[in-house]
Amino acid sequence: MNDAREKRLAGRYPTFCAVELDSGTGITRNLSTTGVCFTTDKALEPDLMLRCFIPMQKQTGRNLTRLRCEGRVVRSDKSEEGWEVGLKFTSLEW
Repeated sequence: MNDAREKRLAGRYPTFCAVELDSGTGITRNLSTTGVCFTTDKALEPDLMLRCFIPMQKQTGRNLTRLRCEGRVVRSDKSEEGWEVGLKFTSLEW
């Protein structure tokens, strides 16, 4: 079975929040320590290096902070919501 889940290094957690991209916005579908899947209104080329910001709440506080993520697009598939994009993180910063 050649399934994308076989390649995952970390568990994915359903997460639905806005994501700010260099080229627009999107909505997260799931998140892990190694990447994020989100939907957006346009296709992104595989291997594209991308920076995005995800509003997150740190465990110890009530205030939202923007998680800064950089990574490489590993897939971009057409879906009912637009385009489903998989981003593998190269760096994360609170």
